[in-house]
Amino acid sequence: MHPAIPARTERALNSVHQVHWLRRGAAILTAAVLAALALSYAVPAAAQSLGAPQSVVEQAAPALQSFTVPAVVSAASVSRDSYGVTTPPPIVWPVPATSPIASGFGPRVSPCAGCSSFHEGVDFDPGFGTPVHSIAAGVVIQATDVSDGALGVHVSIQHVVDGQVVVSVYGHMQVGSVPVQVGDIVAADQQIGLVGDTGASTGAHLHFEIHPGGGDAIDPLPWMHAHLG
Repeated sequence: MHPAIPARTERALNSVHQVHWLRRGAAILTAAVLAALALSYAVPAAAQSLGAPQSVVEQAAPALQSFTVPAVVSAASVSRDSYGVTTPPPIVWPVPATSPIASGFGPRVSPCAGCSSFHEGVDFDPGFGTPVHSIAAGVVIQATDVSDGALGVHVSIQHVVDGQVVVSVYGHMQVGSVPVQVGDIVAADQQIGLVGDTGASTGAHLHFEIHPGGGDAIDPLPWMHAHLG
C-alpha cells in the first residue's frame, strides 16, 4: 500500500495538473488559430499563384488585329466600256487632212527664183503657225532650225512602214519651231515644227515629201491614202 498523501500536498498536485491542462489547451488553441490564419492567407495566395500564368499570358500575348473583308466585286459589274487601251496610230497626216493643197506633185512651172520645175512633194496650206506632225514613228536623220537652202527650216525622218523603209520630209517651217535633232526617236503624230515661209517659198505652207527606201520621191498623196486604210 502506498502511504497516504497529505491533504496540502494533494491540493498542490491538483493545482499543477490544472495548470498543465490549461497550458496544453492554450497551446492547442494557439495552434488552431495559427493554422486558420495560415489557411486564410494560403488560399488567396494559391489562387493568385494559379491565376498568374493566365494573367501573364494575357499581358504578353499580342493584341489580335481585326480586318473587314470587302465585298467581292462581281465581274458582271465591271463595264468594259469604262476603260480601254489606246494604241497610237501607225500613220497620220502631217497637218489636218482638210488642209488645202497649194501645189501637187510632178512637173510644173517654177513659181519663184530657186523653185524647182519638178515638184518632188505636195504643198499643204493649213495656215501660218499650224503644228506639223511626224506621219509615223521613226528616227530623225536630218534637222535644221535655220532657213537653210531651198527647203528652209526642214526635218527628215526615217520610218519602217509595213516592213519598208520610208523617209518623210517636211520643209519651209518656221525658224525656232523645230524641237527635235538628228538621232531623236519620234512617235507617230509627234509635233516636229510649225508651218512657216522659209527657204525658196512664195508663202506660208508645208512642203511634204515621201521617199520609199530612201530613194527618189513619189507622189505622197496616193501613198498616204494607201497606208491610212
